[in-house]
Amino acid sequence: MKIKIFGKLTDLFGGKVYDLLSENITSVSDLKSKLVEKLPELAQINYLVVVNGVKAENSTLLFETSEIALLPPYSGG
Repeated sequence: MKIKIFGKLTDLFGGKVYDLLSENITSVSDLKSKLVEKLPELAQINYLVVVNGVKAENSTLLFETSEIALLPPYSGG
């Protein structure tokens, strides 16, 4: 499962794309748990999960074909 990483999150993940084995990941909630398992400091950061271009809830289902992105908090003006 390839995850696109944006903004200051790239420092934590070490780049703009993060590869994660997708076994047993069927929802955004599963994804977040697995990411915190790999990168515990992520638990202290607020971020959005976007799936197929739409802000995702924890219950959003994930599939092998899902396009996933993590976005840090931002504000506009």
